[in-house]
Amino acid sequence: MAKKLKLSGINKKKKPVVHEETGKIKVIVLKEEKVSEEKEVSEEKEAELVERPKDYKFRFEPTKKYFTISVYAFGVIALAIIFKLALQNIPSFSVGLKKFSIVIQPFIVAFFIAFIVNPIVKALADKFYGKTLNIKKPKVCLALGIATTYIIIIAVLVVCFTYIIPQVTNSITELILNSDTLYKKGEAWLNDFGEKVPILDTEYIQNKIEQSFPQLISFGTDFVKNVFPKILNASISIAKTAINILLSIAISIYMIYDKRMLSKNSARVIYAFVPKKKADTFLDVTRECGSIFTGFIVGKTIDSTIIGILCFILMSILKLPYAILISVIVGVTNMIPYFGPFIGAVPGILLYLFMSPIQALVFAIMILALQQFDGWILGPKILGDSTGLTPLWVIFGITVGGAYGGVIGMFLGVPFVAVIAYLSDMLITGRLKKRNIEIR
Repeated sequence: MAKKLKLSGINKKKKPVVHEETGKIKVIVLKEEKVSEEKEVSEEKEAELVERPKDYKFRFEPTKKYFTISVYAFGVIALAIIFKLALQNIPSFSVGLKKFSIVIQPFIVAFFIAFIVNPIVKALADKFYGKTLNIKKPKVCLALGIATTYIIIIAVLVVCFTYIIPQVTNSITELILNSDTLYKKGEAWLNDFGEKVPILDTEYIQNKIEQSFPQLISFGTDFVKNVFPKILNASISIAKTAINILLSIAISIYMIYDKRMLSKNSARVIYAFVPKKKADTFLDVTRECGSIFTGFIVGKTIDSTIIGILCFILMSILKLPYAILISVIVGVTNMIPYFGPFIGAVPGILLYLFMSPIQALVFAIMILALQQFDGWILGPKILGDSTGLTPLWVIFGITVGGAYGGVIGMFLGVPFVAVIAYLSDMLITGRLKKRNIEIR
């Protein structure tokens, strides 16, 4: 009589034995006591041979292996068909892709807003409302943190639109209207300086200024004449943009509030299809890259805001004109590491040279002192070593980012290079470890 065998595949006894933290999401690994699959399969075949009659005919029996092969084959065929249809209908495909990108644009913007704002919300919710005010309910702390953060952001935007931007616009308009007077003052100063310092070829400098000045005047005049019609014509576009921004802000609030659920679902998907060790590594790397990026952006924004405010205070004390305009330029350009303060100083120095060389010298000394304070005291306290890059790689990131993305590229190039450097270091370290090589 045939021996009775268990044909149920793998006999598993599940016991939760390991608890691991992935952010705030718990990953529980169930220990499996497996009976040898290969042994059971051989016993199954043995049982089949014993129980099969002599007139047995082979029949196809579906298994997990055949199902996996079928899924992969179907996926490859489907992708090939989609790729072929995309090539045959490139114009229609590009139009559809463009429409889809416009539709999901608020969600993309909301993701970046939530990505940048989340560290501030977390700090307020955990440290201020949770520890300082001793509020016990985490959801209440999170809601208060979100509300406080967005109130601060809205207040800053209101101040910018009601006070700073009008002042900057008035300063630019005043400079354009007084450009002829400034040019004559600058020309007189240059001639006087040329007489005192004969070794300097001031005539060449004056010729270059005379060649470029008419173009500057024409640009300023056209700007003043055309700015209001352009604003009027763009009112519909501005309204649409405002609606998208409000929608993005609302979506970002929901993203931050439901962050734990989104993280949990993402972790479930990753652990469902990726081996555990690779999933752990992927989540750790993603978390570290995110902290590098957000740490640099948030820290540099705070640092540049403080530098802009200090610049305005110092210029007001020194009674330098156009304090708000120059301070905004200095604060914005300070977002660029190393070169930012000097780039921001150039417009102010050139402007004050036309007005008063003494003011230009005072402004240059003030910017130099401010840059030293930022580089040695303020920057290290706020940013620390957020990127982990040497000055050489920072300059490389600024150069490449500026070449391909302009001013924004100069700013974002540094965290991008920092993330690439971190990933490269992990890959190289892992490869050297596998080969039992250590470089000192």
